[in-house]
Order: sequence, then C-alpha cells, then structure tokens
Amino acid sequence: MQAAASDALFALHRGLLATLQRRMPPKQSSEPLVELMRALTIALSRGDISLQLNDAAEVPDGIETDGWPRVHRDALFASGWLDGDQAVLVLNDNTLSWRRWHGAMQELERELQRRCFQAPIHATTLGAPPSRLAKNNNLSPEQLAAVHAIDRYGVVLLSGGPGTGKTSTVLHMLLRAFENQPKLRARLAAPTGKAARRLQDAIRSNPITAALPCTTVHRLLEARPGGFGRHRRNPLQLDLLVVDEMSMVDLELGRALLNALPTHCQLVLVGDSAQLPPIGAGAVWQHLQEADQNKRFKDGAITLKKVYRNRGALAQMSALLRDQGLKPFWSQLSALPKTSNITVSYPKTRQVPEAVHAALTRHLDHLKEKASALEINAHGQPDQQQAQNLLNILDTLMVLCPRRRGPWGVDAVHQHLLDGSEPQSWPSGLPVLCSENQPELGLANGDLGVMVGEGVQQRALFLCSDPSGENRHALYHPARLRHLEPALALTIHKAQGCEMDKVLLLWPALDDRQSSSLLYTAMTRAKQQLLLFADPTALALGRSAGSRHPEDQRNDGDA
Repeated sequence: MQAAASDALFALHRGLLATLQRRMPPKQSSEPLVELMRALTIALSRGDISLQLNDAAEVPDGIETDGWPRVHRDALFASGWLDGDQAVLVLNDNTLSWRRWHGAMQELERELQRRCFQAPIHATTLGAPPSRLAKNNNLSPEQLAAVHAIDRYGVVLLSGGPGTGKTSTVLHMLLRAFENQPKLRARLAAPTGKAARRLQDAIRSNPITAALPCTTVHRLLEARPGGFGRHRRNPLQLDLLVVDEMSMVDLELGRALLNALPTHCQLVLVGDSAQLPPIGAGAVWQHLQEADQNKRFKDGAITLKKVYRNRGALAQMSALLRDQGLKPFWSQLSALPKTSNITVSYPKTRQVPEAVHAALTRHLDHLKEKASALEINAHGQPDQQQAQNLLNILDTLMVLCPRRRGPWGVDAVHQHLLDGSEPQSWPSGLPVLCSENQPELGLANGDLGVMVGEGVQQRALFLCSDPSGENRHALYHPARLRHLEPALALTIHKAQGCEMDKVLLLWPALDDRQSSSLLYTAMTRAKQQLLLFADPTALALGRSAGSRHPEDQRNDGDA
C-alpha cells in the first residue's frame, strides 16, 4: 500500500513537472527546482495548495538539497516560472502557490470580506433595546461577543475546540436573530450527515429553532453529476445560513457555497482549525483562521477558549497536542495517572491487539442482540424509537485508525473479525458505512447504519433525511446501496463530525511525518474515554519530533 501510494505521488510529480517544462521551458533548470516541484506535489496530495519559503520555514517532504529555502527560492526565480500572465505558479510574501488555487482562494476571501461588512437584514436599529440574551450570565464574554456579532456582521467566524460551547453559542445566535426578525429564512448545514444531525439535535432543544432544516452541504446545494443545482442563477432562498465543521470544507465546496447564496444572506461559519484539513485542495477554514486573515473580519471573528465540558485528561492532552505539538504530548502521556480517562499501551504485535478484538466482539454481540429485537411492520418499516435506540449504540464505541490499509489499518480490523467482504456474509448487528451520497434514499456519504437480519431478510438500517431536513429510520436492501462497507473501525478522516463515548485508537509507526492534527482529530472524537494502542516505534518517533507543529501527514492510505 505504501509503495503504491509513493508510486502514485512519483507519477503525479513527473506528470506535473513534464507539463510545466513543456508549456514553460525553464530558463535555468536545476535539482533544487525539481525538488521544489516535488514538495509542491506532495503538499497538493495532502490538500495543501501552497508552500512556505520564508527563512524560518520547515524543510518540507521532498527537499533533499542543502540550503533550504534560499537555494530553492533562487532556483525558482532563475527558472522564469513566476514570470508573465501565463505562469502557473505565484510567489506572494514568500508563499509559493499554484496560481489557479491561489486566485480562487483570494476570490473567496474577497467575497467573504465584502459580505462581512454588510448589515444583516435582521440587524437592529441604533435605538433598539439590548437583547435579553445579552443579560444571560451563563454566557462567557466570547459567547456574548458572538451573539452581538450576529447583529452587525454579514459573515461571522466562530472558532473553538471541543467542549468550548460552539453549538450552544450558535443556538443563542439564532435566537438573537429570530428575536430581531421572527420570519427569518434560516437553515443549517454540515459536510457530513452525522455532523448535520448532531447540530440539528442541539437546536431542537428550543421551540424557536426546533423546526429549522439541517442537512449536508451537498444536499443543500443539490449536488448532481458535474456540479450543483444551486448557483448564482438559481440561488438558495435564504436570509441566514449556519455551516458547522468548516475544517472539512475544501476550496471547491466553499466557492460553490458562496455562489449559491443570495447577496443579502448572512453566513455563520463554525469550526475547529486544529482538526484535519479537508481531503480536497484548499483548507478554507484553516486559511481563514490565520492571524492576518482572521483580523480582517474584525469583531465578526470570535474564538471560544473556555472549556465547559469536563473531559479530564482528554481536554488537557488534546490542548497540549494542539498548542505544542507531538513531542510534549508523547513525553507527558506516560505521566498520566491510572485513573485518567486516557489509557495508553504499546503492543509488540502487528496483529490487531487482543484488547481491541475483545471490545469489538462485545460491541458486536450487543448490537446483534438489539438488532434481532427490532420490530418491523408489514410494510417493512422499523419501529422508529427502537431503531433510534439501536443506532445510538454506535455512539458508545468506535475503533479509529490513521490508515485504511496496512498493519493496524481499517481493512486489517475487518479482516480479523469478519468472514468476508461481501454484504451477504456480514452478521446482523454489524455497523456499516454509506460511503457515497444517495439523495434519492436520504443518505449522505459518511452516514453510519447497522445490518439487521441475515439471508433474504438482510437489510441495512439508517437514519435518512428528506430534502427539508426531516429524519426517519428506514431499512434498505444492500443491493440498493451503491457503496456500503463495514464500520467496526473507521479512518480518522471518516470519523470527522462524529463523537463517541469511547474511542480505541490504533496508532502504528507511520513512515511519514506523524501529524499532530491527525492525532488531535482522533482524540477529540472521544467524549468520555480514549484507549490508545501505540506502536513502540511510534512512541520513539514522537518523542524525537523536533518541530513544534509537524507538517500534516495526509498520506493515510485511502481515507
């Protein structure tokens, strides 16, 4: 798997380099220039559209010649590849980017900033009385700032880590907007179905917001082959849109979202910039959270820092990892008390650890018992409450892996516990993942379900959403699902937008720089307990990691 990924990267690098050399033969070619293109290609494979070439920049993967970055900057200038309107590369403030994506990101920035400083249609007049929410002593100063921002700014950026009250703040912001304008047309969206439903569950606690539609971004934009049904010529009929889990939104999706909004529509973007960047090119949220970008939104950009959820060592260690990187994290991990809600072990085996096997066996037995008791009516519809209770069990435990293939990968876990890869051989109670959008069935890529029954009675249970955002439980024959896969374990990328009571994390020795954002994202999926199974080599590599924030390791083998 690792060799195949390396071969694919090498082929991509050679193809891009050959295209550049053909379209714009360099005035002066050199090995540092070739290396620079290789580093850009590796970065692009991880979703990054640029490289830092300032004197303090870390040496990126793909660079071998001494003298980074001065030698490589000189080679770039000497090549002539930055000259003229047809140049495919652009160097701006020592940031080297592909011109196409650099221009697209700048366009997105300008549009967001233009919208930011136009007054929302629900904005109060100067003489309006203060909101009753502003007097709520339960809100922190940062949360109050967000509530006030929704009165003044057309774009609000709300950032914060797990447990900082992002969702409750969004609720208060919505209540403030509806207090000003009861007939406001508002919707909520998130990149995955699971994240959208979590957001919807949170706003249902208040009757004013309970009926607001909440769907995936792709469903909102009416995704179809070749593009989206919503765009500038057919915009959404909205006054306010909230988008959660923005760290998962890439540049293409971000631009499509803006193109589909009417010019007056207020936009509230919510996320955690320390999470993994999106798979696609252009990490929009991470870019907007950079200091020089963030300050351009003035008081419309709010960061929540106070942690409300008592998550013990999970909160402490994830904050350490986010703020200081891998080396301090691994160093302090072994000092945690035995009563901590993080447990770490170092199995000396390439097989799935016995503790993981035992936990998944118990989990599967519990699911099978509840699946066999699910009542199904004559029309093939499940009892809605029993179905929800069954799906709720999925939130109690999950095994996460950085990679799909290889030792301690998702595929290895499933091969260890299942008899075959075809749905017909899967047992009742098996967690499953829908890995493709199927709007005709109300399913989104990333939705989790459970197999119910066996043989001719076998069905997959999912919570489905209609176009208005209403949810219902449904049973589907596996043949109707284009891409269905077992989900006893998930890659960390696939788990974004989910939260589970207990997370079992398999952390192998990675052959690339380990990613603090990858580990941080996995840790923050756990609400109550994390069981970390780390390869001893990974521990040694982590403790020797010299940089404060190692470059994100995106080559995780088909996330």
